[in-house]
Amino acid sequence: MLHPDYQFQPLPIGQSIKSQSLKTSTTLLTLTQAKDMHNSHLHENELAVLARRKQPKAKQEYLVSRWCIKELVKILKPEYASLPHNQFETRFNEHVKQLQVYANNDLLDINVVISHSHQHVGVAATLNAQTVLGLDIEKIDEKRPFQKLAAHFYPKQEATAIGANVDIFFRVWTLKEAYAKAAKQSISTLLSQPILPLLENIQAQVLCKQWQQFDVSLITATERVQFIDLAPTTVGESL
Repeated sequence: MLHPDYQFQPLPIGQSIKSQSLKTSTTLLTLTQAKDMHNSHLHENELAVLARRKQPKAKQEYLVSRWCIKELVKILKPEYASLPHNQFETRFNEHVKQLQVYANNDLLDINVVISHSHQHVGVAATLNAQTVLGLDIEKIDEKRPFQKLAAHFYPKQEATAIGANVDIFFRVWTLKEAYAKAAKQSISTLLSQPILPLLENIQAQVLCKQWQQFDVSLITATERVQFIDLAPTTVGESL
């Protein structure tokens, strides 16, 4: 049970929409399980990145996240709807601390953030690369020593609020991770800061929800959030 202080506007997970109803100032969100899939949707440079990932789970997460990104980009940018998936490329720009998307080697004005946990992937995307956007998903794992972690990493008032409540611990976790991505800050600089005052001052809306065995937090400056159901059965289809 979550304390009211950590309950925010619920994410519209499960309320999938058709791309035709997309409106401006909208963040698209998808959540799905990472499974084996063919790599035909990857750009040649992404194939090189994939080859450097040694763990099978990491490969699955990379494959599925890039497929999801390109599906969402095609909705946000319908002029690219017919472009083959392997003509899109994702690159992480270390200078601006942002994942960027290219189409035929042209940089798109899109903001994309990803998160993954226990072979599940979340992707959020919106028009305008400067839009405030952060996303995190974490599996709610009661076996983790979350009380010790909270006492060690979090400020005293947060650790006290968490107490023996695993739901609050992971809600604080996802909020801090999402905030770090939205503010382009290192998570290490935020662990010792209470998250609620930070959220009060950010120019964006905060949406959260428990989904399956996960806690999900999204921070976005767009007016609307729409859930796009990219089901795992779709992942294996030809592109």
